[in-house]
Amino acid sequence: MHEVSVDAPVMLQILVAGYRLNYIIGMRIGNLNRPHPAILAPLAGVSNGPFRALAINAGAAMTFTEMVSSEGIIRNQKRTLSMMKFGSNEQPIAVQLFGANPDVMGRAAEITAKQFSPDLIDINFGCPARKVVRKNGGAAVLKDLQLTRDIITATVEGARSTPVSIKIRTGWDEDNPVHIEVGHIAQDCGAEVITLHARSRSSGFSGKADWSAIKALKEAVDIAVIGNGDIASPQDARRMFEETGCDAVMVGRAAMGNPFIFAQINHYLETGNLPDEPEIGDRIDMARNHARLVVQHFGEERGMKMMRRYLGWYVKGFRGASELRPRLFQVATLADMEEEFSNYISRASQW
Repeated sequence: MHEVSVDAPVMLQILVAGYRLNYIIGMRIGNLNRPHPAILAPLAGVSNGPFRALAINAGAAMTFTEMVSSEGIIRNQKRTLSMMKFGSNEQPIAVQLFGANPDVMGRAAEITAKQFSPDLIDINFGCPARKVVRKNGGAAVLKDLQLTRDIITATVEGARSTPVSIKIRTGWDEDNPVHIEVGHIAQDCGAEVITLHARSRSSGFSGKADWSAIKALKEAVDIAVIGNGDIASPQDARRMFEETGCDAVMVGRAAMGNPFIFAQINHYLETGNLPDEPEIGDRIDMARNHARLVVQHFGEERGMKMMRRYLGWYVKGFRGASELRPRLFQVATLADMEEEFSNYISRASQW
């Protein structure tokens, strides 16, 4: 067992609306101690190396890889292993594994720890995607709590000195919440952190996340709890801390095309003042930097195809975005992107 504790001396007191709020702004996991409370979620097809580096640079306390198949790891599949590579500018980082076979998960955790040395190994028990759950992975594991226990036990044993966390939903459906039971299982089996996306698998990403489930889980376990679901602003982050007592918050969809959100959350919690929203020029500069990192990482042809979806997110809310976005979805080179942004800036100066 690794020592896990909330770093109690690291407290931040903020005077808001006439009363004082106490925020714990550090979370200790083994030897890892993070001073900020906002973490980048694992996002399939999104949270690759360049995106993780941008998030860390913007103030994220930690990043997660996209979820990686345990079967692919033990079979030494080239594409799977490439998803697990990371640079120091993406750390601290967790490699997230998924699978439904305890033995395979244990072996995958051992390979991950030895070959890649992440700061944390995370188990995905929350993915609602059909292609994952039909193989009994992701959130499907939550229907079998003995299997859940066996997977966590095997992963902790395989990871050895690398701390293990789990990411869960409240349950398979609204009628069968299991997050408290799974929290106790995780703690008993040696997991050190649990992230709760406060929706059931059947809810997908719709409806409102039930933050009361995060509060109940935090009160039920002694290990660290990360709250996830509906964090779209610094105010949301503060409210989640207030309502749940969680140790950190995880930001997913709100970070897509908006790495600024991590610095905004940190600033708001540290000062009590809302930071200014980034200007259009700031967003374009971030998109340009992101594109350069993607091209450096994946090559220009593949990288710019991948970058198109990010560019669409970066210009969300821009005046004239409905005309700009289709053009950005066609860019094939960095030069194409620069031309579209330059033309947009020129048009915008006349509005």
